[in-house]
Order: sequence, then C-alpha cells, then structure tokens
Amino acid sequence: MNNKYFSNSAQAVFFLALPLIGACSFAGQMAKESVEGATSYYSREHFTLTATVPAKFGFTSKAQYSPKQDETCQVYSSGLGGSVTRQQQKSNTVDAKDIEQTVSTDIPLEFKIAGCSMELSRVSYEVTATYGPDDWDHGLEMAGGLSINTESTGNASASYTDLIEQRGLCAWSFQISTAKAKKDQIEKLLSCSAADPNWKVSENRLQRRKPGGALSRNAIANKTIHVTFKLSNDETPSYLRYWVKVPNGWKPCTGRWNSGREELCTTPPQFRTFKQNGRECSVYPGCTE
Repeated sequence: MNNKYFSNSAQAVFFLALPLIGACSFAGQMAKESVEGATSYYSREHFTLTATVPAKFGFTSKAQYSPKQDETCQVYSSGLGGSVTRQQQKSNTVDAKDIEQTVSTDIPLEFKIAGCSMELSRVSYEVTATYGPDDWDHGLEMAGGLSINTESTGNASASYTDLIEQRGLCAWSFQISTAKAKKDQIEKLLSCSAADPNWKVSENRLQRRKPGGALSRNAIANKTIHVTFKLSNDETPSYLRYWVKVPNGWKPCTGRWNSGREELCTTPPQFRTFKQNGRECSVYPGCTE
C-alpha cells in the first residue's frame, strides 16, 4: 500500500472524526446536565417573603445559594475549561401595575444537586419604577436584602416573631440629562432607604442604609418577612450643591465649566435653563418662578 495514500487517508478520517468527538462531548455534557437537573431539588423548609410596593413599581427577589461548609461542590465549565464552584439563584419577579400591590413567594432554605448540598446565603431586593411616559423614564434600584447566616451559639429563634416587618422609603432625585435622547431635559434616579416605624430616614445621606439586614437561617424557618416600600412625595436634586432652593422648587446652577448640565453653584450663583414638557424652564418642578 502506498504510504503517502495511507497517511492522507488517516488524516482525513481523523479530521472527519473531530466534529463527531465534539458532538459526543457536547451530548455527554447535555446528558449529564439533564440527569443533574432531574436530581436537583429545593428543601421543603423555607420562609415566606412578602413585599408591598406602590403603584407603578415592580419587585424582584433573588435568593442566592452557596455550598455548605466543607463541601466543594465543583462542576466543570466548558466555557472556562475547568472546574468552578457551583452557585444557584432562584428569582421571582412581579411587574409593575397601576395600583399598589402585595406579592408573596416562598424561599427554600436549601438546594441540593448531584450530591452537593447548598444553603441560602442571601436574598436581594430589586425595585423598578416609572416616572414618565417615555421608555427611558424609569429607574432600577438595588433596594437592600437579607444576609443569611448560621447561628454559632445559642438559639436566637425566640427573638424573632412569626412576622418580621421591614420598611423602605423610596424617592426620586432629579438632574439635567446629557443623554442624546433626553438632552437638557430632567431625568430621575431612584433610591430606597430603610425607614423607622414612623417612616423617617436620616437627613444625612451617608448615614442611610438599605432595607433588610442579617438574619439567622434557623430562626427564619417557617416565618414571614414582610418588606413594605413607599414612595416619598419629596424630590431633591441628585447633587444638592448644584441647585438652589426657591419658594416653588429648585433652580439649577451653571458655573465655570460649561458642561451642558447643572454645575456646582458659584457665589453669587449663576443659573441656567432646562427643558420640561416641551417648554424652556428655570425652576423644577414649577417650570417658572
């Protein structure tokens, strides 16, 4: 037999087999993931999270699970070409409505897959809201959440009632947009802060915190955590020293840089105009003094 012919034939067979090897590898990975999906499950032990949000607000909870102590829970990642630690997330999203709404979801305390035991480590809160008719008139806020830990000593469950109440006061802050779609118009940013039982938050922005807190995994089993979000009627500038308070609102300053948006106020202050509902305005929200 011609050695050259044999060599070329062998190469052809090898390269033809490559796609088949890749396909088999992919099929094997898919089969493995299918089996693991069939054997994965959440624990029955859980707590219930309820959230009340204002009209035009949506709410998302994201429960994150991490391997239990002393468990590695490694899984092969084809994208990274090696083993990585498993992570699991269970999300629940409720879209905004034109009325206030209360939503509820049960959050399991554990997740098991392919011999790997994982436990709830964090639950994050996200709220979305709209403030105008345009597609870009909306805000997203990472509105706090729960850090779940394991009790090291004692039994703290007695300190928790069956219903744990949390409060978040949300507010819009405004600024002059430099985005092409909203050039020189007012745009708003959403923020939510933890409120006391009287719905008060610290006037010092640096001292504010997000709704939620650290709770024990054992202590919240079969409990209900209810977080209520309300929208403040007060709006303030995103940059307080860039606007001057006047009787019927706020006036934006201009300064030394001609940046196209509000600037740090000078002494005496110099003011600029902005656009609102097709009008040229000097005061927000009243447009004119």
